[in-house]
Amino acid sequence: MKASINCKQYEFKEGAKFIEVVELIREAKKDEPMIKTIRERTGKDNIVFVLNGRIVRAHEYEALDISEGDDIRWVHPYFGG
Repeated sequence: MKASINCKQYEFKEGAKFIEVVELIREAKKDEPMIKTIRERTGKDNIVFVLNGRIVRAHEYEALDISEGDDIRWVHPYFGG
């Protein structure tokens, strides 16, 4: 089953949970300087996850299923503006 993460296609097993996306992104970004600094100061990375246009709260990560064609986005805690 395919879902999009920040416009890139990823393959997931049937029955995959949203927590798998969270872990994938956190592992990939753990060494970025800004993420490291934020984690050192706050104890967490503060990455915001969005599923099909809706912000996903941390308590929902393990309960949500990933479906075919889902549009998943993640936002760096400090992005331009």
